[in-house]
Amino acid sequence: MNNVLLTGANGFVGSNLAEALVARGDRVTCLVRDAARAERLQPLDVEVAHWRGLDDLDGLRRAAAGRDVVYHVAGATKAVGHAAFFRVNEQGTQNVARACAEQANPPVLVYVSSLAAAGPSSADRPRVETDPPRPVSHYGHSKRAAELALRRHADRVPITIVRPPIILGPADREGLAMFRPVRRFRVHVMPGSGRQRYSLVHVGDLCSLLILAAERGQRIGMEETDADARAKGCYFAACREYPTYAELGRLLRDAVGRRVVLTVPVPMAGAWTVAAVVETLSRVIRRPLYLNLDKAREIAAGSWTCSPQAAIDQLGFAPDVSLAQRLRETVAWYRESGWL
Repeated sequence: MNNVLLTGANGFVGSNLAEALVARGDRVTCLVRDAARAERLQPLDVEVAHWRGLDDLDGLRRAAAGRDVVYHVAGATKAVGHAAFFRVNEQGTQNVARACAEQANPPVLVYVSSLAAAGPSSADRPRVETDPPRPVSHYGHSKRAAELALRRHADRVPITIVRPPIILGPADREGLAMFRPVRRFRVHVMPGSGRQRYSLVHVGDLCSLLILAAERGQRIGMEETDADARAKGCYFAACREYPTYAELGRLLRDAVGRRVVLTVPVPMAGAWTVAAVVETLSRVIRRPLYLNLDKAREIAAGSWTCSPQAAIDQLGFAPDVSLAQRLRETVAWYRESGWL
C-alpha cells in the first residue's frame, strides 16, 4: 500500500485515478480547491484536503511530506490568454516538483502531460517518444515547458511523464460535446478535410498506465542530450487505433445507437472564424471556453497520433479493449448519469 498524494483529484482524470488507487488499496490524499466540485470523491475512502492552488508552495510542501507517490494531474486545459497556461502548467508543476525535492525522502512524481507537448504527427506515422517535441499551441508549449521544468529537479526526484492524447470515459464533460450532436441531432461536425488521424485513450487505461509508471516506469534525466535521453521516462498513453475524424463519427454513431448520422465538414476558414468569435466572447466574460484560437491551431496542425508501444514493451501496458467498446462504455455511463 502506497501513501499517495493526488492533485487535480476532483477533475475528470483525477477522480477516475482516485477510484483506481483506492481499489488497489492505496492510502490517498486528494488535493481540491473547490469542495463543491468534489462530489465524485465523497463515496471513496480518501482524505480530501483543501488547498489554495499550485502557487501555494508551502501547502504543497506540507501535502508532499511522507508520501511514496505524487500524481500531478492538476493543470489548465483552457485559459483566457496564454499567460494563464504557463502560470498553472509550467510554474505550478515546478512548484510540485520543488515541494517533492525538498522532502527528506522525495516521492516518485508522475506527471500527466499531453500529446500537445510533443506536437502533431504525420497521418501515416504515429509519434514516438524519441521524436523531438514540436508543440503548436499555447497549451502545448505550456505543457512542454512543464516537462522541462521537471527535468531541473530530476537529480533529486524520481519523475516519470505520461502524455495522453484525447481522453474519453466516465465524468468527461468536455468529451461529451462529441457525443451529444450525434445522439440528439444525428450530426457529426468534422473540422477540416476529415483525413487527419487521431489517437484516443480511455481514462481507465490511462489510470492503469499512470500506476504502472509509478511502480516501474523509467525516470527522466536532467538533460535531453539525444533521442534516447529525450525518450527515457516519457510514455505516450493511447489505444492501438488511429481513426480519422470521419471514422470516429461512425464509431460514435454506433455507440449512441443511431442508424444514420450526417457528417458535416467545416472548412478550416469556418473553424478559424468560429474560434475567433468564441475567443472574443471568452475575453469579454473573462471565462475560458474550450473552442478558441488555441484549439484552432491544434485542429489546423493535421494529425495527432502517438504510439503506446514503449509503454507496452517497458511497463506491460495493455490497451487491448477496442475503441468501439470503450465508446459504448462511455455512452452507458453518460446515460446512467443522465448526461446523454
